[in-house]
Amino acid sequence: MTTQQFGGQWTVEKLGILRRYLDAYTTALKNQPFSLTYVDAFAGAGVWSPRTGLEYGYVDDDYAEYREVVKGSAAIALEIGDKPFDRLVFMETNAKNTDSLRELRAAYPDRNIEIINEDCNSALPELCLRLGDFDRAVVFLDPFATEVDWRTVEAIADTQKVDYWILFPINRISRSMPTGREPYSDRLVELDRVFGGREHWDTLYEPNPQLNMFDSQPRQQRPRGPEHIANLYRRRLEGVFASVAKTSRILRNSTNAPLFSLFFAASNRQGARVAIKIADNILRKW
Repeated sequence: MTTQQFGGQWTVEKLGILRRYLDAYTTALKNQPFSLTYVDAFAGAGVWSPRTGLEYGYVDDDYAEYREVVKGSAAIALEIGDKPFDRLVFMETNAKNTDSLRELRAAYPDRNIEIINEDCNSALPELCLRLGDFDRAVVFLDPFATEVDWRTVEAIADTQKVDYWILFPINRISRSMPTGREPYSDRLVELDRVFGGREHWDTLYEPNPQLNMFDSQPRQQRPRGPEHIANLYRRRLEGVFASVAKTSRILRNSTNAPLFSLFFAASNRQGARVAIKIADNILRKW
């Protein structure tokens, strides 16, 4: 089985939150007549180990306690036992990781596990369209950067059947949105795709009142920090989901720099109250 090397303590934190939610979610619905599906849109290899720096000739001791091979989100979902998921869907584009997921599936021959070797931006909307009236799902979107299109998020929200976890890439988006000028043209398409249009992110910029000798008109600037970018994305989620958890979790690296913001949203109005309560409690206390 392939073992991915990435992340660190923040990855352990993220997976701990997911495990607690999946356990609580399936327990809450175990006496309901729903078929429960878990969808991992960036499933990876199923297991991982933190990057140590050995490949660069040094050892990073920050994550020494986590250097052993650790179960990833796909393996965690398979271990939920009080009310196991009826169906699990693992999406992954990397061929080696897909082979590893097939090995994981072989270890659970009695489980309904589907492996999709496609981009989630095409596979997820199709899956959402196939959800029936008695289907309920948890979708976990854990991208490395800005792979998730806004139209994919809208497709999840439109189902009214899905609870949704997403890692929003604060670090990458912040680097794409310079503070002293507007983004370069090659970043505009990326930002439009992530936020669903220029009008949904360019409000972060305003004219710089200070002109220099080369300016005929004020330059644009982004005076607010990364947390405002994350708050803007939260408002986008609130515009399409039935409810979004008030609490989110900033995941930071060993130097305390923000990498991702972990958001939770519920698409079903009737079930949102319980789902949001569970997620908020986990995000606040764990």
